[in-house]
Amino acid sequence: MGPSDEELVRQYQSGDDGAFAVLVDRYASSAVRFAAHLVRGVHEGEDVAQDAFLKLVPLLRAGGFDPSRGRFAPFFFRMLRNLAIDRIRARVPSLGLEADPPTAADAAPGASLELAERRDRVRALVARLPESERTAIVLREYEGLSYKEIAAALDTPLDTVKTWIFRARRRIQDAWLALEVDRDPL
Repeated sequence: MGPSDEELVRQYQSGDDGAFAVLVDRYASSAVRFAAHLVRGVHEGEDVAQDAFLKLVPLLRAGGFDPSRGRFAPFFFRMLRNLAIDRIRARVPSLGLEADPPTAADAAPGASLELAERRDRVRALVARLPESERTAIVLREYEGLSYKEIAAALDTPLDTVKTWIFRARRRIQDAWLALEVDRDPL
C-alpha cells in the first residue's frame, strides 16, 4: 500500500522530492476529473490540476499544510476547488463549454453504446446541478471522499454537505425519471 499521503508530505518537507512525485501519481487523475467537472471541460481541468500541483510545491515546502493537523485529500481538493472557481470567474462570457470530463468507462475498450449513453445522460444531469451540489456530489461519488472530508474540503458545515448531496441525488433521480417517462413509447 505504501506510505500515507501525510507521511509523503512529511518526507517531501524533509527534502525527499520523490515523495512529491508519488503524491502527484496518486492524485493526478482524480485532480483532473474533479477540476474538469467544476470547470466543465477536460482541457481546462487539466490546466487547473497542473496549476494546483505547481502551487502545492512551495506551499508544502513552506509548511502551508501540516500533516499532523489533518488529512491531505480534503486540503488538496479545497485548493483544486478554489483554483477552479478562479478559472471560472476569469472566463470570457462568450466562450462555450468544452468536452465532458473523462470517466472510467472512457478507458474501457468496447464500452457498449447503451452504457455510454447512460454515462452521458448522468454527466449532463450532474452538470445542470447548482455549483455547491455539483461540487459535493462529484467529491462524494466520483472521488470517494467521506462527508466529513467534503465538509473540510469545502470549508462547509457537515450538515450542509449532507443536504447538498441529498438534494443533488434527488434532483438527478427526478430528472432521470422524467427522461425515462419521455422515452416511454406508451
